[in-house]
Amino acid sequence: MITLPTIHFGNRHLRGNVFASMKTSLLIQETEDLRQVLTNHRLYGTLKTVESIAVFMEHHVYAVWDFMTLLKALQRGLTCVDIPWTPRGNADTRYLINEIVVGEESDVNRHGVRMSHFEMYRQAMLGLGASTSSIDTFLAGIQEGRTVSDALHAAQAPEASQRFVAATMDVVTNGSLHEIASVFTFGREDVIPTMFLGMLDHIPTDDATVFDDLRYYLQRHIDVDGDHHGPLALSMVEQLVGNDDEKYVQALAAARTALLNRIALWDAVSEIL
Repeated sequence: MITLPTIHFGNRHLRGNVFASMKTSLLIQETEDLRQVLTNHRLYGTLKTVESIAVFMEHHVYAVWDFMTLLKALQRGLTCVDIPWTPRGNADTRYLINEIVVGEESDVNRHGVRMSHFEMYRQAMLGLGASTSSIDTFLAGIQEGRTVSDALHAAQAPEASQRFVAATMDVVTNGSLHEIASVFTFGREDVIPTMFLGMLDHIPTDDATVFDDLRYYLQRHIDVDGDHHGPLALSMVEQLVGNDDEKYVQALAAARTALLNRIALWDAVSEIL
């Protein structure tokens, strides 16, 4: 493998010949401009009160949910989840996605209770008084067998969140595994946690404990994603894209579209606030 220069990916510094092939290193470089837009987005300057953060979380919780949907789509595509079982795909890739699933779907909250990262986020919403009525209605609709679109509409989810989820579901439904993996790795959670931890440190409040669950959730993402899930996800993309130029182009387009969709969500919340 060619030795590459150090690449800046979110809050990590990755040496190309350790975590990324030439193709994945290029994906990192070719999405840097959009990740910088997210890093410097005007939204963060509007999140100065408990109330404004609550509004943000009521929108963003749908992105947290469909992150889990991307994750499970990868697990379904890369491993066998059918009965009877048969070996599917590459064992190394199976390991990578299963290892990420364990951490995302069954981590521990700050009290040592097992729960998914989505459930941690919902718990953090309750802690600072954000409404979970819409997301709870949405999940109930899904459990009752409604389509994602119908469940979003019935839950009166924010329009920007509906558009965001619709774009994700399009990738999950119609995308190839390397495109889904690219969206998961480059287009999602990596750029967010450190920015919000810094923001929370400067929010004036008489009761800082309302942020305890949110701080824990964000810090957990930094610790888990930076030290473990991030490198695993990059390795997964490397294996799925390989040295295939066509797959690289598709993966890059998927990642950039996902980042643009995130920017659009941030823009919409900014306008509301």
